Amino acid sequence: MRKEDLMMKFRKNQNKEKQIPKEKKPRVYKVNPHKKVVIALWVLLGLSFSFAIFKHFTAIDTHTIHETTIIEKEYVDTHHVENFVENFAKVYYSWEQSDKSIDNRMESLKGYLTDELQALNVDTVRKDIPVSSSVRGFQIWTVEPTGDNEFNVTYSVDQLITEGENTKTVHSAYIVSV
Repeated sequence: MRKEDLMMKFRKNQNKEKQIPKEKKPRVYKVNPHKKVVIALWVLLGLSFSFAIFKHFTAIDTHTIHETTIIEKEYVDTHHVENFVENFAKVYYSWEQSDKSIDNRMESLKGYLTDELQALNVDTVRKDIPVSSSVRGFQIWTVEPTGDNEFNVTYSVDQLITEGENTKTVHSAYIVSV
């Protein structure tokens, strides 16, 4: 053999000795715990986007119609009712101690009260009690309709009541149905 061949072999062996064979590490597969969640979220996003496109193309054409209803207030003329109640109050809450004044009051109330109410009213003002009354002020607070041609009227009356020589002012509020 030749000298060169020997040297080559020697060098080849020398190179082999110097090289340490590498140990192959076994492959370790890591499972990313977030990977499944991320995939699930991407799938959810894709499905929702697909559903949105589906709904867009299959939607029924609807147009919003804004309906406006105009409610017109019906004004009811209560002026006649107010005058009726005011005249009634002036007659009902005013009287003098004389027989003639009490009889005139009872006669005037026939236009305002029913027969049953007139019978009840006979005992409220008697001739044997020396009391007189006059209306100093009158005010209507509310007129509320309760039906066809029926109203509840709230009003107040300032009365000056005289018993003999004693005089006092009384302020009262009432509700009457007309």
